[in-house]
Amino acid sequence: MKTKNSPVLILILFTTAALSGCNLPFGQPKEPPIPPTQELNLLATLTQDAIEHDVQETLTAPTITISPTTTLTSLPPETISPSATAWSSATSEVKFRTGGTIAYFQNAIKAGEQQTFTVEAGEGQTLIASVSSGGNQVILEIKDLVQGEVLVPLSDEAKSVQLRLPWTGEYQITLTSPEDLDYFFSIEVPANMVVSPGMGASVVNGTINVHTEFHPDVFTRVRYLMQLQEESVLNVSLGYQASDGLVLALTGAENGQPYLRHEVQSLVIDNFIVPVSQSYYLDVYSIAGVSAAFSITVSVR
Repeated sequence: MKTKNSPVLILILFTTAALSGCNLPFGQPKEPPIPPTQELNLLATLTQDAIEHDVQETLTAPTITISPTTTLTSLPPETISPSATAWSSATSEVKFRTGGTIAYFQNAIKAGEQQTFTVEAGEGQTLIASVSSGGNQVILEIKDLVQGEVLVPLSDEAKSVQLRLPWTGEYQITLTSPEDLDYFFSIEVPANMVVSPGMGASVVNGTINVHTEFHPDVFTRVRYLMQLQEESVLNVSLGYQASDGLVLALTGAENGQPYLRHEVQSLVIDNFIVPVSQSYYLDVYSIAGVSAAFSITVSVR
């Protein structure tokens, strides 16, 4: 929707994604909290969960456009040849919560078992997947089901992946382990937000649904991804009806630098001068375990 003298701001989400002051702290990234079990104590640097996006446009200001909702669905077991050492087990279908971009799974896996999921996402979106386990032995594979290309092979022994997707369609994520282990797995597909210098203030409405079974060891967030140019100036304000508990965070997607940590508990990003041209994650966190509707007003000059 375009209004006079205000360029368009478009926000696109294919998730799971479906769809987390004034002085912004700089420094090294802080590892996120971890699940309470000893076997999952390697979660510290891993990301936190993907869900369906269902964001409504506002009519009072130029509005970011959100993509259709995305559903993550587990695959049926693969057919394994008699000579294969791996075997696949049936898994339950996973539904993403309305309004979010991240999902968490805590489960057990047998030695040689493969647990496989699919997620639909769009070309140019970013897929963030992380798995932690005792001994850090559970690894993942990511395969593009559109072209049949393995993007992250098991031979990489990857536990955490941030990947820009080449096609619109389904992507397959497979977990496997050499031992019987418990694991914690998160998958996230941020909603793309297109911004440009000189754009007027634009508003996006969202919803955060807290994963209470993991709170406060892991905070639920809604994540947006936007490209910012060096020396442009970013202003963001967060509004919501809940009594407390929602805050903003800003992190460089490529350099991992936290420019505003959620621990600061800020509702605004005020006149932030972009230090380097790259993609940035804009997050809304629920630090108090509150599920709530919210709005974000964004401007770039």
